Amino acid sequence: MYCNLIWPNAGEHNMKCIKCEAPAFTKLLTSNTPLCRKHYVEYIEKKVRYAIKKHNMFSYNDKIAVAYSGGKDSTVLLHVLHKIEQRYPKSELFAVIVDEGISGYRDQALRIALKNVKLLGIPYEIVSFKDLFTHTLDEIVLEVKQTPKKLTACTYCGVFRRRAIDIGAKSLGATKVATGHNLDDEVQTFLLNLVRGDIKRIGRLSPSYSGMDAFIPRVKPLRYVSEREIVLYALAKNLEFHSDPCPYSSTSTRNEVREFINKAEIRIPSVRENLLAAFDIISPLLRKNISDASIKRCKKCGAPTSSDLCQVCKLLESIPKMRNFNIGNKIPPSK
Repeated sequence: MYCNLIWPNAGEHNMKCIKCEAPAFTKLLTSNTPLCRKHYVEYIEKKVRYAIKKHNMFSYNDKIAVAYSGGKDSTVLLHVLHKIEQRYPKSELFAVIVDEGISGYRDQALRIALKNVKLLGIPYEIVSFKDLFTHTLDEIVLEVKQTPKKLTACTYCGVFRRRAIDIGAKSLGATKVATGHNLDDEVQTFLLNLVRGDIKRIGRLSPSYSGMDAFIPRVKPLRYVSEREIVLYALAKNLEFHSDPCPYSSTSTRNEVREFINKAEIRIPSVRENLLAAFDIISPLLRKNISDASIKRCKKCGAPTSSDLCQVCKLLESIPKMRNFNIGNKIPPSK
């Protein structure tokens, strides 16, 4: 399904790599530069190292928890960080694998995720919605259908997944959480918050912004790598990843923003890079007006929040069977 990403007429071109004259594996869209597999892999890894250095994402002795789903983004992130981490013996790399409980979808992803972490010898922690929230995502969706609010599955999954990753990372003693957000994800989120008028949130979307001391800082080493480039890297390295779409993804507003950007790319090939550059200028300016002094503790679970209840507890209260559940009892002490 991804062969058309490598070349419009795969197998019919005679181009050579600009660096070594070997047969070209692909051509960079923004510069039309042909590269062989070896030099394409080096190109992507250089992009990741650039992001890490530019945004000061890691320290030499960090304990890094990769939020790992088994999909293309987090699989590429896991393999690239594992390669980089070999140069820093005082650092440690872990994987936090979240099982949301999506029938017919997550089981295959978990199998692939476990295969990759075992291949690389990376310690891991599996955190499930069922254990944390007493309900799988499938069960939550069924419950929500009975309520008048009817928020999308993606709303619950996104908020609950972030908390699950934080809990898993804390249990591993992590000092940083690395997520697989790529260039497409970054610009989509930027535009989503613009159209929603949530300007403050844009200031909190820095690639290395922790927000509050109570949260483990999150970093995004793939933020300069597009979705297309990530797929090509995985193919170039013969990495196994889970490629089936989530059955709930069609309910996400993000799909409409993605389509808008894809259409804009026809006229402006560098539209993603341009939007990210704008985001990087705007975000620091907005962040100056964000004060952590207004942060307090959730009255129910004790998590940091800007209101009386954190977003997790607000969503839990919207589900009749989960209104009395307190996620605070599941939060491990920091190591």
